[in-house]
Amino acid sequence: MFEESEIVDLLMALLLTPIIWLSFRTLKLPGKTWFLFGYFVIMVAYACTVAEGYVLPDLFNALEHIGYALAGAGFAGGAWSMLVESRRAAQR
Repeated sequence: MFEESEIVDLLMALLLTPIIWLSFRTLKLPGKTWFLFGYFVIMVAYACTVAEGYVLPDLFNALEHIGYALAGAGFAGGAWSMLVESRRAAQR
């Protein structure tokens, strides 16, 4: 069984990907690769959410939640990189 909202979430993430990619290419941000990693892992987690409604629900549910945990770690890594860089800039 699948939820329509899960499919909408996945479609919105897929449609926003080119916009986010183009924006991040021009952005000068310390740790931006961490943020991109987090975003793309969330997209994979959304795909796992939809897939669990069709095949191997236990496996895809576990992969979905592992993906969310990895995305959180990616965003934390990006925030840490920004903090470290701002402290370095303040010391100059």
